[in-house]
Amino acid sequence: MSQESTSATKTIPRIDYTRLITLVMYEGGAEAIMEELYRRGINEAFFYSARGKPIGRSSAAGGLPEIPKTEILHAVVAADQADYIYSMIYHDFKLNEPGVGMISVNKLVRSSRLELPQGIPFVSTLG
Repeated sequence: MSQESTSATKTIPRIDYTRLITLVMYEGGAEAIMEELYRRGINEAFFYSARGKPIGRSSAAGGLPEIPKTEILHAVVAADQADYIYSMIYHDFKLNEPGVGMISVNKLVRSSRLELPQGIPFVSTLG
């Protein structure tokens, strides 16, 4: 390879001051949290559904398994925003009430920025 082709290759910038916020929502609600995060400028987030329920919560219909609404959400935020975002989610989405869910914050060793294409409007699906 020539010197010109290696210098033209873009490098991914390394960001080492980020935190990973993880939520487990036992009754769903991750989509509403993601929309609130997006409104606040955080678009590095995703969620998925999982099976499970809190310990001590009984199944409906005589012990038959129910289909849980448990959702797990992960969001990458800047370290200086982590406490604010944690507090906002904890209080606004009622995580201080028993059986709603749990939240944790972990330091990331390394991450890179996700940039959405320009000109694509945000459309809420929660009507």
